[in-house]
Amino acid sequence: MSAINLLVLIEVQPGKRQQQIQAYEKLKPLVLAELGCLQYDMFADASDENKFVLVEHWASQDALDAHDQAPHMVEADRLNPSFRAKPSVVIKMSRVD
Repeated sequence: MSAINLLVLIEVQPGKRQQQIQAYEKLKPLVLAELGCLQYDMFADASDENKFVLVEHWASQDALDAHDQAPHMVEADRLNPSFRAKPSVVIKMSRVD
């Protein structure tokens, strides 16, 4: 089974940037401890303070599926609408060789 690479585009409500950063800081060590997580990094858009990009790299689809069902992710999904402007956009990528 091949690795999974994701870009997650996130936009928060004006004035709620810090809530996104705090949510990420809380989740990062939990996600990195998950079996099959190879990368979990968030970047801020340099031209728009309300936009972020999350870069995820998973060893397999099974690892990503388990991540989506982890209690900390279920809780994060429940809380996200309180500060996000809209649902995130998930782009599943494959390497071009």
